Amino acid sequence: AAAADSKHTGMASEASPPRRLLLALLPLALVLAVCAQDSPYLPPDPSTYWVEQVFDHFNATDTRTYKQRILVYSDYYDKDTGGVEGGGGVVPRKPMFFCPGGEADVTGGYEHNGLMFQFGQEVSAFQLFPEHRFFGQSLPFGPQESFEKGTVDKLTVEQALEDYLANIQWAIDTFGLPQDIPIIAFGGSYPGELASFLRIAHPNVVDGALASSAPVRYHPALPGGTRNGAFYAVITSDFAKQHPQCPDLVRNAIADMHALFGSAGGRQSIEQQLRLCSPLESTPQQLRLLDLWIENAFATLGMENYPYPLGGLPAYPMEAACEVMRSYADQPLVGLGATVGVWYNVTGTLKCFNMSEEYYPCADITGCGGGVDDPDARAWDYLSCTEIVSNVDTNNQTDMFYPAPYDFARLSEYCGAMWGTVPQPLHIPMMFNYSHSSNIIYSNGLLDPWWPGGVLKGHGGIDALQYALGAHHLDLRGSDSSDPKPVVDVRQKERHIITHWLNVLGGQ
Repeated sequence: AAAADSKHTGMASEASPPRRLLLALLPLALVLAVCAQDSPYLPPDPSTYWVEQVFDHFNATDTRTYKQRILVYSDYYDKDTGGVEGGGGVVPRKPMFFCPGGEADVTGGYEHNGLMFQFGQEVSAFQLFPEHRFFGQSLPFGPQESFEKGTVDKLTVEQALEDYLANIQWAIDTFGLPQDIPIIAFGGSYPGELASFLRIAHPNVVDGALASSAPVRYHPALPGGTRNGAFYAVITSDFAKQHPQCPDLVRNAIADMHALFGSAGGRQSIEQQLRLCSPLESTPQQLRLLDLWIENAFATLGMENYPYPLGGLPAYPMEAACEVMRSYADQPLVGLGATVGVWYNVTGTLKCFNMSEEYYPCADITGCGGGVDDPDARAWDYLSCTEIVSNVDTNNQTDMFYPAPYDFARLSEYCGAMWGTVPQPLHIPMMFNYSHSSNIIYSNGLLDPWWPGGVLKGHGGIDALQYALGAHHLDLRGSDSSDPKPVVDVRQKERHIITHWLNVLGGQ
């Protein structure tokens, strides 16, 4: 994510931080640029509903239910705002635009899917955003009992999809929508995968899907899958775009850190130069946590490498991070601490870094969310130990990080000890095989580190769109004056394709 909806990252700040960075570390012109920008597009406020949801859809003897949160925006549908051309022609019937919740609070997905609203207004679309079970406020039985044995095992993709089918029927019944209303699913990252799974598994319900930045091919041992090292190779390439010196500065800093770590004095030097709040232990696990904490910051900056300021980050934050790193070229480890602070200290208020609050070590090395008490982080850890398994790793050749080759045996050991599970990396791609489906758009921005795991070749009813200068599911966000032309163009292609689907469904 993952996450907000970006893929599974954590930060030590509030959800909507003020637009400040490490002011002492960034050039004044950059700080002024961050503060001067208008806010990106935000959709209109939704109505919130709580529905009684079946807890186990596959066991009739389990009568437990839970409260699931759903966000709805119906004004475009109710007021019939369409009647103008929606991307390529007038649609004959008002559709439902549906976004399955992902690995975070549903409000993040709602706010980040501006395309659904801007396009939806043109075609009078009913907007439906259900929250994913075990995430956000839809914890079935609270933050403790939800994760106990016999309960957490109902956290599966299959159960979530059944929730979403029930949500669609609930909306049809509650709002008096036609039983055969055209339904288009939208999603970015994990929700993008879920959107495509709904179309693949339930084509009689979901008529099409736009799956942005959906890494459906990023699974170990998957035939035709994604090569090891791909994720952080893109991160390193993104970091080099501002200046080719930047990746080597990070490599040198990490090499210095590993060299210093072996002695008590060296660890103290690391603490001081990285500005860590707590003393470092002398264990290999502590050193590995340091590496992961650093990698997580760069992963987040890469996924959120958007062309405008957002959530306290500047426009193209990887470029800003490179500038910070270069400003400490003679102090690489100090520079590394300042550079990861572009993310971890996005509020500009931290005096030191607390790794345990900022990075949750888990089955997904790109991050699971906040600290150890974050239910979203625990839920994503469980899914990463069961069905959503990606072979992300580092090699220090195609990337700038300390080498840590993908180790499925170690992952399995961790998952067995933590959850009593065995990861099943091929279960989901085999169950939801897109190759024989239709009416799915898989889009990928080439600044996004997840793009190598996406569907890159279209065929039959599958459209595969790649676009330059786009980070993690940027095409799903609302339009902005700062959007590069490739992003504007791909959104227009998506509108044309979806409008064609809706016209065909309406008999035109």
